[in-house]
Amino acid sequence: MKNNYLLNTLSALALGSFLIGCSGDDDADPPPMVDCNVTGPTITLAATNSACGQDNGEIAVTITGGTGNLTVTIDPQPANVDFSNNTFTNVEPGNYVVEVTDQDNCATSSNVTVEFTPSNISYSAEVDPIIQANCAIPNCHDGSNAALPNWMDLVTVQANAANIKTRTKDGTMPPAGRPDLQEAEIQAIACWVDEGAQDN
Repeated sequence: MKNNYLLNTLSALALGSFLIGCSGDDDADPPPMVDCNVTGPTITLAATNSACGQDNGEIAVTITGGTGNLTVTIDPQPANVDFSNNTFTNVEPGNYVVEVTDQDNCATSSNVTVEFTPSNISYSAEVDPIIQANCAIPNCHDGSNAALPNWMDLVTVQANAANIKTRTKDGTMPPAGRPDLQEAEIQAIACWVDEGAQDN
């Protein structure tokens, strides 16, 4: 008998908790439903090419609709990108997704590609001299150090082109203690890589 009473009491408490959770002002109006297809934002994107070897492309964002404050994001987000006057600047060549979200959490996104203006830079005339003077030197990338790639070999340079571009742009190559590359040299390497790291 005592056990039945305890079960009935627990059941009542549980039922009471359920009822409390569901009770409320039956006369209160439910919050209005948001139809994002009607009130949500829409976007149109327009890309401007980046100069070859540079990260100066732009993406203009035209937004219509949406409620309240709007949040604009870009993915992936370039390191030095800036967003003002509805335009992303300092954008490197690549494929991007731009998304706009309003205060009702209605969101829309669109894809865009920032290309680069080719310059047909020559490896043999412009890039190789930079590598030979600054990288393919004794105890570095001249083949004498088995732990380091041999930049005397074009095929090896081509296989490591993306890494060479990244490291010369971020200043980690040439290493500390060696003279820094000039900006024009860094851009020449980046441009050659962007154009396919060709044997030209």
